[in-house]
Amino acid sequence: MSFSNSLTRLINIQYPIVQAPMAGVSTPSLAAAASNAGALGTIGPNPIENGKIL
Repeated sequence: MSFSNSLTRLINIQYPIVQAPMAGVSTPSLAAAASNAGALGTIGPNPIENGKIL
């Protein structure tokens, strides 16, 4: 079973689920597992010290 709506069609995923990009706990393997299951897998950014953001 899969769902079809504007989000799933736009980014070509099977289910309208986005795995949240959680800094420090999201791993490439978690993102890959979410993607392989038909959702949108993401990887969280590394923490950045104040003043170092460009």
